[in-house]
Amino acid sequence: MQILKPYAETRSAKYPEPVHIVIAKTRDGRYNPMTAAWVMFTSIDPPMLAISIGFERFTHDLVMNQKEFVIAIPSERMIAEVEFFGSQSGRDIDKLKALGSRVEPASSIDGLLLSNASANYECQLTGNLRTGDHSIFAAKIVASHIHEPRLPRLYMLDRKHFGGLSARTK
Repeated sequence: MQILKPYAETRSAKYPEPVHIVIAKTRDGRYNPMTAAWVMFTSIDPPMLAISIGFERFTHDLVMNQKEFVIAIPSERMIAEVEFFGSQSGRDIDKLKALGSRVEPASSIDGLLLSNASANYECQLTGNLRTGDHSIFAAKIVASHIHEPRLPRLYMLDRKHFGGLSARTK
């Protein structure tokens, strides 16, 4: 039986939820990572994805201006990065430098890949749509990278905790 409840009371039903990191270049040449949950793949041919970012986020303007970005799928070993990148603003600090994150140059765009991510996707913006307090950015994937050996991906287990899906059953 379904019970009618306000949206805020039902959001917890979406967990576990995939978590991602979007990396976009700043005007002064730094690369800013931001933790994001609202990412989805939208096309196989051509390969495309969409990401939803709030208007007030520093990364929102970076994606609008730069027109390219990296989406990293963090591995289970990246809990510290996911928590830090999602709780600090790149307006104030160089998050990659502060955490000493391992990075590699992107192959097709002016971007950085996260070396310990399960996968990285280099993306070029193709369009955007205003939706309430967020924009949905559609992008073509122009290069794809996977970590070898394969690393299990990280999930958001609830609003404050991250881990692999195996952690949820323990």
